[in-house]
Amino acid sequence: MASTYPKDREMAAYRWGFRIFLVSQCVPFVLIFSDWYMFNGDYVSPWVNHWLGAGEALFDIASGWVAWRALLSIRRGKLMDMVQGFRRAAVLGTVQLILLAYQWGTRFVFPGTRYGEVYYTLTGVSGFYELVGVFIMVAISFRAVRVAFTAEYHWDADAAVYFWIFQLVAGLLVYLLLYWI
Repeated sequence: MASTYPKDREMAAYRWGFRIFLVSQCVPFVLIFSDWYMFNGDYVSPWVNHWLGAGEALFDIASGWVAWRALLSIRRGKLMDMVQGFRRAAVLGTVQLILLAYQWGTRFVFPGTRYGEVYYTLTGVSGFYELVGVFIMVAISFRAVRVAFTAEYHWDADAAVYFWIFQLVAGLLVYLLLYWI
């Protein structure tokens, strides 16, 4: 009986294609970062709420750790641990998005300033990737049960965690840029 799993060469192509996709998704961040330095330099608004920003960053880091642990679970053949881990990471990501929405709603940063324009653009782009990541984590957690991922075949879970880590790193860079640099 022939295996329905992709061959090693095919999986290598998937992985390289996904890496190229993630690199291409860095473009908006790089462009906004470079605009930031061109227009404002090293200015950080005195009205920015460092505590809420730090809370967002901590939830982001925690969600990345939970997602990575979930990926390690499926690599050991523990499907339900992976599913639960992905769902926990999605909940932590959702809490981070709620904190972002709260910051936007309270308008600690004035949107009419150059800093405000960059702040809302960067946090908006970062929040969009976070929202997509939450959707992916939930979708893959349901797909994993239906398809029954194994320790040998779990590319979908790998890709989900790689995207999650990508948005986590981008979000942390946004945090450092907007709150400290």
